[in-house]
Amino acid sequence: MKRFHFTQQAVNKSSLSYFRVIIAGIILVIIIASLLFIFHNKKTSVSHSETSQSSSQGNNQPKEGKDYTIQYSNSSLIKRTTLNTALKKAGLFDFKYLLNTSDDGGNDAKILVYYNQTNQQLIFKFYQNGYQSDNDYQIGGYDLQKQTGVHGLQPSAFNNLPLVYTWENLQTK
Repeated sequence: MKRFHFTQQAVNKSSLSYFRVIIAGIILVIIIASLLFIFHNKKTSVSHSETSQSSSQGNNQPKEGKDYTIQYSNSSLIKRTTLNTALKKAGLFDFKYLLNTSDDGGNDAKILVYYNQTNQQLIFKFYQNGYQSDNDYQIGGYDLQKQTGVHGLQPSAFNNLPLVYTWENLQTK
């Protein structure tokens, strides 16, 4: 039987400490990445009062006929799908927001949408809850070609234009 002779070689202490630093660095990176992953995916906690309020209101999506009404008119001028797509992009299909009466909600009572066929624009008249007259509104718009909002509109922007869409809040009646 053969005998093996092992010789002990001296290990360079500087390479050993370099190896330890690399291992410690890798472990540190793994720990930091794990913590970031855990805290990034952690859901924020909600207090009890917010939970009960959101469960009574938040889970129930607004329903047409109960919370709001929609009426289309002059449908021969613009396709309903084109109109609905533009209204979604403009944020006018976010009924939960429109019905929200808080400071960060839409607080809208009625929205009228007119169609400017020449300029390919939709012009919006927003009536907030509590409006007093037909002159108590805000104006907005949406450019169908550029697919962007139109700002700086004057009240004359919707004069003699056909009404194509009406949204009305039934919760305030």
